[in-house]
Amino acid sequence: MIFNKETAEKTAELLLQINAIKLNPSSPFLWASGWNSPIYCDNRLTLSFPAIRNYIRDQFVKQIL
Repeated sequence: MIFNKETAEKTAELLLQINAIKLNPSSPFLWASGWNSPIYCDNRLTLSFPAIRNYIRDQFVKQIL
């Protein structure tokens, strides 16, 4: 469920900027759970981008509080 469309769009934009989102429908990613998915989001990449990481963190905090 999307609580804030602007936040969702901004987060997606930032993740795309750092190439954290990968799409590969012809050869899906195999997750540790055994599931196949055409999309993968490598959130570890945000560790190299403190401003992006902080933005995402702050948005999570806003949703929780």
